[in-house]
Amino acid sequence: MNHIRKGLVFLLGAIVSLIATTTLSAQTVADSLKRVLTQPGLTAEEQVLTRLKLSRALLSYDQKQALANAQVALSMSRSIKDSKYAAQCHSSLVSLMFGQEEVKKVQQQLDSAFLLAEQSGDPFTMENVWYRKGWLENRIGKPHEAVKSFQQALKYGAGQPANSLETSILYNLSAVYADWDDLENQSRYAFATLEAAKRFPDPDDQCNAYQAVASSYEHRFTSDTSARQLLDSSLYYNRAAIQYYQQHKNQISFPSILGLVALNTANLYAEYFPRSYRDSALNYLHISLEIGVATNQQEVIASSYGMMSNFEMEDGHYDRASHLLMGALETLLRSTSPDNNVMAHVMGSLSEVFEKKGDLRGALDYSREYIKYYTAAFNAEKMSIAKKLEAQYQSQQREQALTALREKAAFNKKLNIVYVILIVACILALVFLFRSYHFRLKSTMQQQSLLEKEKQDAVLQVRLKEEEARALALEKQEAALQARLQAEEAARLQAEQELMQAQKEQLQKDLLAGALQVEQKNELLQTLQEKLSEKSGDRNLVGQITRMIDQHRRMDEDFETAKTELENIHPEFFSRLQEKAGNSLTRLDLKHCSYISMGLSTKEISSRMGVAPKSILMSRYRIKQKLGLAKEEGLDAYLMSIVH
Repeated sequence: MNHIRKGLVFLLGAIVSLIATTTLSAQTVADSLKRVLTQPGLTAEEQVLTRLKLSRALLSYDQKQALANAQVALSMSRSIKDSKYAAQCHSSLVSLMFGQEEVKKVQQQLDSAFLLAEQSGDPFTMENVWYRKGWLENRIGKPHEAVKSFQQALKYGAGQPANSLETSILYNLSAVYADWDDLENQSRYAFATLEAAKRFPDPDDQCNAYQAVASSYEHRFTSDTSARQLLDSSLYYNRAAIQYYQQHKNQISFPSILGLVALNTANLYAEYFPRSYRDSALNYLHISLEIGVATNQQEVIASSYGMMSNFEMEDGHYDRASHLLMGALETLLRSTSPDNNVMAHVMGSLSEVFEKKGDLRGALDYSREYIKYYTAAFNAEKMSIAKKLEAQYQSQQREQALTALREKAAFNKKLNIVYVILIVACILALVFLFRSYHFRLKSTMQQQSLLEKEKQDAVLQVRLKEEEARALALEKQEAALQARLQAEEAARLQAEQELMQAQKEQLQKDLLAGALQVEQKNELLQTLQEKLSEKSGDRNLVGQITRMIDQHRRMDEDFETAKTELENIHPEFFSRLQEKAGNSLTRLDLKHCSYISMGLSTKEISSRMGVAPKSILMSRYRIKQKLGLAKEEGLDAYLMSIVH
């Protein structure tokens, strides 16, 4: 780690000033709301609504206080007769608790919000909770359900006075359709967002609306790069968002989105304008860095420094490039919990810079750090996927239960008219069914507990094997680099080939580990199927779970196919790519190409690489440009032709 500190030239005072400036903007809104709370004569209803606004303003820089204020508001709302205030408090807690609590607890807050909103019958409150439902569904990987919830929220908001909720709903719909590459609907909802923001001029909503329209123009431009007017329009609305932010800093609670806007603007200048526009790109990079540091957006910080270092590397200024990356590293290390994916990206870039500088020992040190953070990110990603699957399963079970209860209620309502005499018998039957369900639930929970223990044991074994494989890979890499230190200038080409081979072997080891996990999961699924066969009292449930198991097995077969294709990649795959691109492809580009050759979708690639889907789309376009492919040539088809 000595190389991490070596050569660090970074203006700490400037960054502290940037943090204070942007944080002060959010605090100004919060301080104003705090002064409102001190005013005498406030009703309980006014206090609840003010505290909810305060929790929203505090969220960008003090999540703990934001959550505390929302909980105080909820406590106060219980003394208010109208249940809409309590419903809005529970709805706010959904977003405040997400990421800090288990999804099950977050879902309980949403269920409470729906129950209280239905009791109140207030259209605005119903719009609020349906929006929050769509918001949560979109974040747990259920975008289709989210769109339905957002549309339901708009129905409740129809005919109501203009409000900020409408803007947020339309903004989220535009984002979902952007993820689906539905350019027409993305553009439609983006302009609808801007119109809604004009009807209810909230500073945060206004910035978001400009960003949504800019993003829609950018997506349309990337699909047809000959239409330069679309690029100009995208830049116009990006600049409008940044200018609006700079004019209304003291009124904006969530400046984080502006960091991404500034970074994206810099990227557009870097990608589609000549080098003479370098100053424009750097100007927006400084803005994105300012906001990224102040809002602790580690990805924005690392990307800003990364682009700056890329400019220096293009000019052959490797020392300046390494200093910039050191600045990114220093900023990230000051964070209480630096993101492992971002740290791995920075370490990988430092390793690449030190390698080009000829400092092979430094390259080795950073390569080790890259592997360490990549391993941690990989483990965290596995845990995140498991939690998301659990949330989806719980949500599906809850929806099925609600549907069944509604159908049963409707059926009983019709029967009550004809079979009044059988009411007592029906009650007894319901009691029996409840007790039977309770018994089955208890038995199922016991089985799940045993399966979970077996799964944990299996995961520990797999992790042990992974650690052994990584240790062996590290020993091989260290030996290769030591050999390169002793070799003469003529041996450099051979050393580069060995490094590429080591990367390919590491990828194959990761695939092997994935195969072992798939095999273990198949064994667990087989065991579960056998257990269910033994407890086959409820054939409908058994049939549903059996179909789910079959579906997962088909997914595993698809994984095996992808793994076999990657193992058969031609040994000259990466060298041919670099030759085609004139050695301009970065390690991240090569990694992206590998995922594409495996047949992964844009969403899957974004999840593995820890970046937004739209960043993956931009990366695909940049790779295609570097490879010199014509407009009609597909990147996927070209990579497949190299593999086969």
